[in-house]
Amino acid sequence: MNAFRTAASGRRPIILACCLGALIPLFSGTGYAETVAIPLGQQGKAWQVDSPRTGMRKDQVEETYGQPVERSGPVGTPPIYTWDYEQFTVYFEGDHVIHAVVKMAPKN
Repeated sequence: MNAFRTAASGRRPIILACCLGALIPLFSGTGYAETVAIPLGQQGKAWQVDSPRTGMRKDQVEETYGQPVERSGPVGTPPIYTWDYEQFTVYFEGDHVIHAVVKMAPKN
């Protein structure tokens, strides 16, 4: 048995090297990344839209921004209303703005 252990332990590094060598082609092309450069003056340009502030009432939003394209709600408790405008969506809790989300401008 001593001769068997010596012969088997001598083969382990060879078997390990073969297994690792077989795996190298699988991982050789996975480290690719593309760098996207955006000029500093244009960063966030698409989101610079005047939209309602948190806390504004529905009548103030309508007076400032006009009629929404679409209204939906109420949903849930407390009641949540959604008003869609061309450039943003406004979320109300009851009568007050809780959030306004600017819509992403379509790519040209």
